Amino acid sequence: MMIPTHEERMQENFNVFDFVLTDEEMKQIEALDTGKSLFFSHYLPETVEWFMSIV
Repeated sequence: MMIPTHEERMQENFNVFDFVLTDEEMKQIEALDTGKSLFFSHYLPETVEWFMSIV
């Protein structure tokens, strides 16, 4: 089954990077990086052992 190609939609996809972030938006994004994992610490021996048990 062929999916129809729509030139207009393709042009929209090519323009995905057609935007600019403000300095305030960049600061908000930078503030998201706390330097810590939100899930678990990769440095805890228990975590390493758990990873090793599933491979």
